[in-house]
Parts: sequence; C-alpha cells; structure tokens
Amino acid sequence: MILRDTTARTMLGSMLVSSIGMGLYTLALGQTLFQHTGDAQAFAMIFALQGLGAVAVLPFSGPLVDAFDSRTVYVLCSLLRATTVGVITVTLATGDGGVVSVVGTAAVFLAVFDNVQRTAFFKFTAHHIAGDRAVAFNSLIGIAIQAGSLIGMAALGLVLMVGTATQALLVDVAVSLVAALVVSRLRAPRQESVGRLRNSTLRSALPDMLRDWAGLFSRHRHEVVVFGMVLMCAGDFVYSYSLSTLVVPLVDAWHGGQPWAVSALEGTLGSGMIVATFFTRYTVRLALLPLWVSMQAVIALGLAFTTAPALHYVGFFLAGFANLNGITLLLTLLQQHAGPLDKAKMASLRLLAIGLGTAALMPVLGLAARQSLTAAFLAVAALLVPFAVCGVWAALRFRPRTAATAKDEAEPRQELTPA
Repeated sequence: MILRDTTARTMLGSMLVSSIGMGLYTLALGQTLFQHTGDAQAFAMIFALQGLGAVAVLPFSGPLVDAFDSRTVYVLCSLLRATTVGVITVTLATGDGGVVSVVGTAAVFLAVFDNVQRTAFFKFTAHHIAGDRAVAFNSLIGIAIQAGSLIGMAALGLVLMVGTATQALLVDVAVSLVAALVVSRLRAPRQESVGRLRNSTLRSALPDMLRDWAGLFSRHRHEVVVFGMVLMCAGDFVYSYSLSTLVVPLVDAWHGGQPWAVSALEGTLGSGMIVATFFTRYTVRLALLPLWVSMQAVIALGLAFTTAPALHYVGFFLAGFANLNGITLLLTLLQQHAGPLDKAKMASLRLLAIGLGTAALMPVLGLAARQSLTAAFLAVAALLVPFAVCGVWAALRFRPRTAATAKDEAEPRQELTPA
C-alpha cells in the first residue's frame, strides 16, 4: 500500500497541509481586499497577476530545479511562501494607501514560488517513487489538494469566529512552515541527477539554460507524441474547471436553484475521483487513454441535453472517475519517460501547457455560456475532441520507457504498458 511508504506519505501529507493554507488564503484574501477596496475587481486583478507570474517563471523553473536537490528547493519555496504571505498580512493589517499594488506584487512572487515548488514536487516524485507506487501516488495527489482546499475553506469560518480575515492569513504562514519542517526532515533514499545550471556562473546561466532546454527537445526529437501528451494535460484541467464553472447555472436551471445542490454535485465529482483511486491498477493504462478523454466529451454532450437531476449526478460521478484516470495516466507517463536530467523541465512544460490551455480555452466556454447552458456543455464536448484525437495518437505511437525509474524494492515493479 502506498501509504506505508514513508517518502510517499510524507510528501502527500505536505501537499495536504499546503493545500489547507492555499484554500484558506484564497478566500481570506478575497474577503480582505473587498473590505479594503469595496471592489471585487481588485481580487480578479490579483488572480490575473498570479497567472502571469506563474506562466513567466515556468521556462526558468525547469532547468533551475533540475540543477539542484528537489527536496531542498521544495523546502525553500515553502519558507518563501510563508514570508510572502506574511508580507501580505502585514500590508493588509496596516492598511497603507498602496494595498492593492503591494499585495499584487507579492502575489506575483507567490505564484513564482508555488510553481517552482510544484516543479520540485514532480521531480522528487519521479526520482524517489517508482513503479506501481507512482501510479497510486499520483492518483492521490488530486485528492490531497482537493481535501486540503476544502479543509482550509472550512477552517476560515472557524477563524472568523475569533478573528478577522486578515489574521486568518497567518494560518497559511503557519502551515507553510509546517510543510517545510516536515519535508526537511525527510531523507531521500536515492541520489538525484543534477543539471548543467548547477555549476553555471551568472554570466553563463542564460546560455546554459537555453542549452538545457535544447537538450530536452533534442532528446525527444523523434518522439513528437510526447509533446502532444504534454498538451493533453491541459484538456483534463480545462474539463474539470468547466464543470465547476457550469455547475451553478446547471443547478439554477434544473435543480430549483438550491444552494446545497451545487455542493452536492461538486461532491459527486470529487467522489468519482476518490473511487477511481481504488482501481488505478487496472484503469491507468496507455491503451485506455482515448477512452478516458472521449468519455469526458460524451458526458459533456449528455449533460447538454439532460434535464433529469438524477442523471446530472451520474454524469458528474463518471466525469470525476474519467478525469482522475486521465490526469494520473498522463502525469505518471511523463514522469517515467523524462530522463534523469529532464524531470523538472518536463514538469514545467506540463504546467505551462495547463496554464496556457486554460487561459486560451476557458474564454471560449464563457462565450458559449452567454448563449445558453446547452451551448456551454456542447462547447466543452467540442473542445475535448482534439484532445481525444491526440489520445488515440498517443495510444498508437507512444512507447513508455521501462528502465527509466529506479527499482522499487518494497513492492514488485510494475511499469505502465501500452496495453
């Protein structure tokens, strides 16, 4: 069982704790900014700035993380996050004139630290959690993030009973420090490879970074399908974001506008993901990749014309099941396929694809939603068609590496296979 592995248990626990802070931070910051400015647009601007910071850092984070120990980078990013949120808290508490500009600048740095940390998390997993453990571990990452975010949101309500939303941000500071402490005490069982930037000077850093990226593309020049799979990562996230976006108008149209139905449908989506984690040994297979993408498109098509509330719950459950399998399969394949010096760069490419794909495709959903709920779900189904075609391409052409990961001594080794 994956939770018997100390390394996996520690990293999942760290992800859960960090997600608690992030969930609380998002709601508390939005509430505090509205109290200071009286305008929801300020919070939207902060999110936009974070998105820009996240995309801007990804070309640099891969070579940087590949050059250093991933555990050290992860811990450092947790400490920097705690410091940055502390700066935001102090700024909001003092209430000086330039609150939005200071918080916006800090939020950009926060996005940088968070994305570098995610890259380090990807590299650490690829190096130290191998074989069938990687499949089980990756299937639990999303659950840990969702559970942590929900706990953080619920924790905010408790904090507000005795304090303010600004003070609640200190909880994020505390959990970031806890995450840093927990991971810093972890001793990695294997030595990691280091990239060329490790020995670079300031003058040679940029040329070395470009050569690092060129090396990645050169090593995969005969495997264009790998980059197609990187792009596919955006599809699963766009799909889950789309369902979360459309659940409110769906409830308003066919569930009588009951607020509890929104939570129930979101919970059903999450339940489908949780149930999927028990079957990943059988469902996370390359041959099934087109099935999981196509299944999500068919469900969106069904939701476009379904008016029965009970069928909406069935659709959301199956959507969560298929979505988790797709995300886990692509994540694990890319982790295992990337070479020892390319783990973090592959993570950066994946995150970049998700960020740019979301930024490019979610406005299409917004335009369709203005027409009707049916048009919105049809748009989701249409957007997934290219990803489904790419899934067929991957299933036919991609050949996983079988010797890229280290031997797992605790359990029998099981790599992903084409069938």
